[in-house]
Amino acid sequence: MRSEHPPVVATWLLERFCADVALAGDLVEQYRDGRSVVWYWKQAIAAVSVYSVSQILEHKWLALRAIATGFVFWYLLNNMFLHGVLKPVMETNGLRVAYIFVGYAFWITNGWLIARLHRPYSAAMVMAYVLWAIVASVPAVYDAVSGDSASRSLTWEVASRIATLLSLITGGMLSTYRDQLRQVREDWRAYATR
Repeated sequence: MRSEHPPVVATWLLERFCADVALAGDLVEQYRDGRSVVWYWKQAIAAVSVYSVSQILEHKWLALRAIATGFVFWYLLNNMFLHGVLKPVMETNGLRVAYIFVGYAFWITNGWLIARLHRPYSAAMVMAYVLWAIVASVPAVYDAVSGDSASRSLTWEVASRIATLLSLITGGMLSTYRDQLRQVREDWRAYATR
């Protein structure tokens, strides 16, 4: 039996990444009128994608600034601090797992910073950097596919790139979620003082 409520995760994605409340309401209404779960998922993913791309195209300079911000943060922390300072210390002490977690914490912070500095278009600007990161990952993945002896295995390369992208998105969601919580609190305060 089909639930009256649309899929929670798809609705959550719409709420976080698509600011078009009317569109989300229309999708929920059509789902309740008999559309399938698969249809709802397709529409939610399409809405999130189209909204993010439209915001990136509408605010090209802001998207370039988001990419530049993420790149500078990545270069300073990842290349200089993580590889220059922490990697030699952690690898000699057998702390490779901790090194990996610190690296992904940097990616989460990078996503959070991009979202924080590019409000109110934070979700779209994080997606701009994610798209740039995908394009920037092509050479490393290609080296792993071609079997270059100096490169890592394809499985490790793809898994680490996916984890990086998910970390960036998580950081962006944490920043936007904090803003949404603040807005809800302000709305409740305004409602309580009536």
